[in-house]
Amino acid sequence: MSLEIEATATSFAAPEVIFKHLCVAEAWDEWGTFWIRPRRERAGDGHPNGIGAVRRVARSREEVVEWDPPRHYAYITIAGPAPRGFRADITLEPHGTDTLIRWHGAFEPRLLGAGPLTRRRLRRRFDAYARRIAWHSERCEPGCPARLPGAL
Repeated sequence: MSLEIEATATSFAAPEVIFKHLCVAEAWDEWGTFWIRPRRERAGDGHPNGIGAVRRVARSREEVVEWDPPRHYAYITIAGPAPRGFRADITLEPHGTDTLIRWHGAFEPRLLGAGPLTRRRLRRRFDAYARRIAWHSERCEPGCPARLPGAL
């Protein structure tokens, strides 16, 4: 039984700017609150941050499975404490003069009956991610890894 969650936020930052903050693993440390600095472990096929890229975020290893700049970015968890079959899809859509960030996740609970609790926990995390990346993308400082050449 697959469960789904979704969180949204809007930002006046351009989709290209937000997308760079999604696809550059080291940029996650600029807007996220991780106790271990995120980093790319393996480059993707065709582009270092593209499909097939593997990154470590906290205790999880994630693989990029969709990479369509600046509209769609998706990853799956390949190792770590995330629920079984975890996949996150982030889409960036025009919303008036702003960008709508839609962070959607699907997973299978590891334990019978744990779905509602896991859903609430992930929903809070996705809400925080969407808000933080929106805020940071609007105020990104020059030293941010997402500003380095070659992000897209």
